[in-house]
Amino acid sequence: MLKLKKFKNLASKKFELHGVADDALKESLINKAEQTIGEKLRDGIIANAVKTAEESAYAAGNMTEKVVTLADKAGVTIDRATELGFGTESAGALGRITFKATKDLARGDSVCTGLCLISGTCEAVALCCSTVKIIPCRGKIYVGAKIVSKGCIAFRNACAGEGC
Repeated sequence: MLKLKKFKNLASKKFELHGVADDALKESLINKAEQTIGEKLRDGIIANAVKTAEESAYAAGNMTEKVVTLADKAGVTIDRATELGFGTESAGALGRITFKATKDLARGDSVCTGLCLISGTCEAVALCCSTVKIIPCRGKIYVGAKIVSKGCIAFRNACAGEGC
């Protein structure tokens, strides 16, 4: 830690400043005269460090902005892939359910046809939830619709003798 050292020639420094009108400027000049070389070096480093810190902060901010932009693009890509995957699964399940419903209708089985209609409706809701972004709580609705759909089809398969 640097300590303030008093010099004997400080009185002469004060004498030279009698012509300066501003008292705050006098005090500042006196304080500068009282500083040791180590303190002047410290103050110079602090003054330069502020500039270096500012430049570092801008560099870090710019890098952070780039990372956020890349993360945003990656999030959009993942969201689109998720929509495609879930949408494809729901569309495939809807096709299988439609096929089973036509078989049940041809057989005249109203219970199995009704279960296929409920399951098909749930799959259509799940398909909409997986592809339309403006639906609030679409993830929860998707999961609920899929659970009901899977349950109805499992019961329909057991009822029709096709197994689960």
